[in-house]
Amino acid sequence: MKTVKTFVLLVLILLSQMTFAQCWKAIATGSFHSVAIKSDGTLWAWGRNHKGQLGDGTTVNKNVPTQIGTDSDWASIDAASMTTVALKTDGSLWAWGDNSHGQIGDGNQGPLVFNPSPTQIGTDTDWIMAVTSANQTFAIKSSGTLWGWGAGQYLGNGDLIDHHTPFQIGTDSNWTHITTSCCNRLALKVDNSLWGWGQNDNGSLGTGAVTTPLLTPTQIGNSTNDWAKISAGFNGNATTTSMLLKTDGSLWGMGSNQFGSVGIGSTASSIHTPTPVNNETDWSYIKTGGGTTFGIKSNGSLFGWGGNIVGQLGDGTLENKNAPVAIAANSQWKKIVISNAHVLALSSDDTLYTWGWNLYGQLGDGTFDNKSLPTLLGSSCPLSTRSFNTLQSFQLYPNPARLSTSVSYIADQNAIVTITITNSMGQQIYSRIHKSMVGTNQQTINLSSYSAGIYFVILTSQNGSNTIKLIKN
Repeated sequence: MKTVKTFVLLVLILLSQMTFAQCWKAIATGSFHSVAIKSDGTLWAWGRNHKGQLGDGTTVNKNVPTQIGTDSDWASIDAASMTTVALKTDGSLWAWGDNSHGQIGDGNQGPLVFNPSPTQIGTDTDWIMAVTSANQTFAIKSSGTLWGWGAGQYLGNGDLIDHHTPFQIGTDSNWTHITTSCCNRLALKVDNSLWGWGQNDNGSLGTGAVTTPLLTPTQIGNSTNDWAKISAGFNGNATTTSMLLKTDGSLWGMGSNQFGSVGIGSTASSIHTPTPVNNETDWSYIKTGGGTTFGIKSNGSLFGWGGNIVGQLGDGTLENKNAPVAIAANSQWKKIVISNAHVLALSSDDTLYTWGWNLYGQLGDGTFDNKSLPTLLGSSCPLSTRSFNTLQSFQLYPNPARLSTSVSYIADQNAIVTITITNSMGQQIYSRIHKSMVGTNQQTINLSSYSAGIYFVILTSQNGSNTIKLIKN
């Protein structure tokens, strides 16, 4: 009998480990909930669920990762406050959770309206990016057009009218990335120009005019075309911290500096223009939220600064920091997200770690205890299941294109990447070698001298290649 009990116990332990041993490829945090996609394309969520933001069809909180449905074709995920949005591999757009301002985009809205299950938004299948904030959602299509919906204030169309389904913002077709906080929006175009709109009371748009909101997308960032990555995060009391990376790897910040979240070593309450954090040029990733900021360098090292009242910096203390400090120095990292003082992070081997606030079980470790150090969720990612493909999420936008197209891809590791263009007869007409860093990389290609027709853009690394057809108008 003892042998049988021992065997059953071992089986249960093995099954428990297998549940979380799968590698992860995408992560996001709302105010008190977490969502993530495993490398097999399945969707998982945990934490608070009173508005159905987990998507499991209930309003019951979960303190361990819970699979949402059975689909295995989820591609990307984003969350904010009590709303979640996601894209599938076919380019379709889905949303669930709080819909009080129409931010889900299904045509409904109201103070008590929410949807506890993933709902497809429209029938289009050309979405490439979607992000949500407290009461609005924005998305970009493969054409490079920008769309928004939800509460009318600061949607970017110049009026205050609520929109309960997606509508196009302006007519430009060269948008590549967007980030949102409670109160402002930052976006990039293919030429690496920086644009912003929304509230500017604390200087989070970097214009210097701290009391003047921008109602439509306006070029900011000193009007230079050298911005590569952006992050905006709610910082308490309706203020925002904005963090920026330039193409040279330098790190910049502006907006609310409460808790030291800009990271310049100052206790100034707000920074009104883009200000360099330090003189280093090896930053590759940036994320800010809830008064805390994290940055990853090109060698995979992680740094944090700002608020730390519940241990969300992950340095083992509860002390705020107003300049970058090393976090888990013995590990390499590829992505980190933070919302309301709880953190999810992926290490370089696609293993998931969590720390910070855990009031509703949003850390997913089966407890409600805060953590002040990175804590492994489940077990380490088995090498046997990890994808060793250097390049992921290879995209072209706009496509079709007339004057230029932007090549965007995610690199799992530092790599030498060659971008090649051939014509329909297989003749090479363009080739450039790039030193890519871990995370999202982007290169813009001038097409003005190319004849109209069909071309093929080929992305090649040391262990594989990917090809996308490009149509030149």
